[in-house]
Amino acid sequence: HAHVSDETAVKAVLTKCYEADLVELNTVEDVEKAKRLNLVSTLVSQDRVGMGAINKEKLHNGQRRKPLVIASPHIREAAELFSQDNFGRTFSFYRHPIDYDVHPNLKKKLPPEAGANNFLTRLLSDVHKGALGYKELGIGKQVIRQTTIAGTRDLMAESLFRFGKYYGWVPAGGEGTKESELKDDSIAISCIDDVIKDVPGERYADHNSPEWQVFYKANKLDCQLYEIARSTWRAQIQTIISLPLQKVRAGEGDDDEKEDEEEGEEE
Repeated sequence: HAHVSDETAVKAVLTKCYEADLVELNTVEDVEKAKRLNLVSTLVSQDRVGMGAINKEKLHNGQRRKPLVIASPHIREAAELFSQDNFGRTFSFYRHPIDYDVHPNLKKKLPPEAGANNFLTRLLSDVHKGALGYKELGIGKQVIRQTTIAGTRDLMAESLFRFGKYYGWVPAGGEGTKESELKDDSIAISCIDDVIKDVPGERYADHNSPEWQVFYKANKLDCQLYEIARSTWRAQIQTIISLPLQKVRAGEGDDDEKEDEEEGEEE
């Protein structure tokens, strides 16, 4: 969560609508401490994340209640908590540069010029001084397309619902059964809409104004990254599908396992 407004809204949805357990790593020091303590491996060993957490309740097709979510504005550092043994998948919200509301701990980390122009390109490429070019823009595009599930401020409700379905989170008050899917979805959508209804929307910019021309010239790369985030959101309509459907397509659904058992008994 690079922006304060997104952080506040998203955490409210996670805790209220999904009863999530948040691990908040708001500073680089927090992330470094988590590394020293082998946070992710410890959580796996305690069955708080991973297959152990899924098998506790045995909900339909791997769904889970009260998920544990690691939240941090430091995307590069937090990503290093995960490994080949313990994978993670990041979701992140992207804003138009004119609406930036940068997290104070990121402001401390980056030099003044990083906050003045193309902040996101500098953050994602880890190049905080000097001129930026196509190489840094390409790194930013790669991070957005390949390493994050993308959400945008203008589609916050739809994004959060998609995230919940993808991870298999059962909303507070939901049942997590095959038969309750529509009801669970309705609960989640209603709760998300209620939480974010008062979140400020995007600002309008007159693209013909002199002020906009100056702003765009200074933040051209970040404007391009925002469009990449929006196109990624649209592309992920096809790829970021619900966890139960992922299980079915992989032949790992609960119904597939029952069929295998029945075939074994017939033999």
